[in-house]
Amino acid sequence: MDEHKDKSREQLIVEFADYAVNKMDEETLKRIAAITLMANVNPESDWATWHDYLTRAPSLQSAEELLGMIQPSVIMKQQVDESKSSES
Repeated sequence: MDEHKDKSREQLIVEFADYAVNKMDEETLKRIAAITLMANVNPESDWATWHDYLTRAPSLQSAEELLGMIQPSVIMKQQVDESKSSES
């Protein structure tokens, strides 16, 4: 029996991503994160904004804070946790 047949496309993608990430070493994960971040930069963001981000970056303590700071200049969509949304 196919254990995945009742899952949505999004659930399959999340499950595959989690599986693949668990196979990766830390350096690979960092390279993928950098590539993903650069690929999702809003092409309409300007030099002054990125200069400001780089100037402010050392004052922030975590990756979450850094990503939060640049959120207005990226086009990444937020991942939806379908296991929580299906419980509603």
